[in-house]
Amino acid sequence: MKILMITSEMDGIIKTGGLADFAAALPKALINLGHEVRIIMPKYKNGIFPVPSISDSLYFNLNHKDSYGSLVHHIQSDNIPVMLVEHHDFFSRDGIYDDGTYAYPDNPLRYAFLCKAALEYCLHEKWIPDIIHGNDWHTALAPYYLKEHYHHRPELKNTKTVLTIHNGEHQGKAGKEWLEPLGIPPWHFTSDIIEEYGILNLLKCGIMYADAINAVSHGYYGELLQPDTSHDNLWQYLHKRQSSFSGILNGCDYTMWNPASDKYIPYHFSAQVMRGKEFCKKALQRRMGLPENKNLPVFGLVARLSKQKGFDYLIPALERLLYERPPLQLAMLGSGEAHYASRLHYLQQHHPGTMSFVNGYDNELSHLIEAGADFFIMPSLFEPCGLNQLYSMAYGTLPVIRETGGLKDTVNILEKGHGNIDKATGIGFKNPDNESCYECLKQAVSLYLHNKDLYRQIQQQAMMQKFTWEDSAKGYESLYYQTVNS
Repeated sequence: MKILMITSEMDGIIKTGGLADFAAALPKALINLGHEVRIIMPKYKNGIFPVPSISDSLYFNLNHKDSYGSLVHHIQSDNIPVMLVEHHDFFSRDGIYDDGTYAYPDNPLRYAFLCKAALEYCLHEKWIPDIIHGNDWHTALAPYYLKEHYHHRPELKNTKTVLTIHNGEHQGKAGKEWLEPLGIPPWHFTSDIIEEYGILNLLKCGIMYADAINAVSHGYYGELLQPDTSHDNLWQYLHKRQSSFSGILNGCDYTMWNPASDKYIPYHFSAQVMRGKEFCKKALQRRMGLPENKNLPVFGLVARLSKQKGFDYLIPALERLLYERPPLQLAMLGSGEAHYASRLHYLQQHHPGTMSFVNGYDNELSHLIEAGADFFIMPSLFEPCGLNQLYSMAYGTLPVIRETGGLKDTVNILEKGHGNIDKATGIGFKNPDNESCYECLKQAVSLYLHNKDLYRQIQQQAMMQKFTWEDSAKGYESLYYQTVNS
């Protein structure tokens, strides 16, 4: 099967979040299953890529009056064919989606251009995919363009579209003035296509036009369909397409996240030989300026500082916990909203030797936190899939999660009565509030200090879990065949 994946980012070239991991890992797994996969994405100013082997010129209209030219550069990234769409005005900027503070106001046009370029590339190359696989709102106009702008092209009549929702909070909303530049006629500005309360919603348009839609976990799939856990009105649109909507869990790249071979950690270990984890804990304590003490539980965190990641209730829970001066240490790494960073810095200043916070992102340190911590805090308000809980389990670092989305799909929470001792792989709480988060953290401290045998058992069970991209790829393969044959 021929599959064209359209994405706004890809690990190894440029990355801001989990979409980049997905765009690098899933195609590789699909290729291993025997499929022909190509990726098309923007050629950003700050992307990392080799000299292209071939460059093609494309010329096309986005609407009835505006024509555009583009170069499409052919490269290989980790043996995956990648097509980089070059356009100086759209993609030669310092940021990907924003200028560091505000989203670029012409983002709808930038990514509409990417969608149109993807379809033009297929025709230019005479490489006709069975599936065009888009990701999030940035690529959501591809299904619309295929059916409305290219319905006269017989080459594409059998091509079907899949749209994966990685984060439904971002929907590509834009003012009505973008209709004409995007090539959308006024008679399509309706509530059953793209209109939402007088503006455009590009993700909605993709949902309405894609042949199949999926979320990146079964838990998030269910949440997107419920008014109280979905995003704005997304649940209404997905209910209309529910027969074509499903959930497929993301995988974990165990070649990159393996404590037995991780190049970023000073000592290696495995479920069979855990000695190296003790040394990694000491190394983490030294790196973070915390006293070396193997008897204290170390709680790690690597996250974007945002409301989505649960900081509205995590920080008050930490304030309360630290005020009680419990026997624990906190090793935290993250960047994002300044007011969260300020509060974490304040806690660090008032609890030296107990809490250490690094404002920013450091890939090597993120690996050391996963390897050296005893627990990993992941209290997300919502989490479409999540990756760090998978890394944590692989490294014997028990995830402390809020039961939402992909977190509840992948972590077996220790029940209060310990009725699931033989299956538990982490600790969690349900309600997104200060009290629930605080009690969960206290439970983790108590487990480590007072029931080390149970902690070790859960740790071993966590390390036995496997969530591979091969399994994810088989899920997408099934979805592709179902879509092509429908």
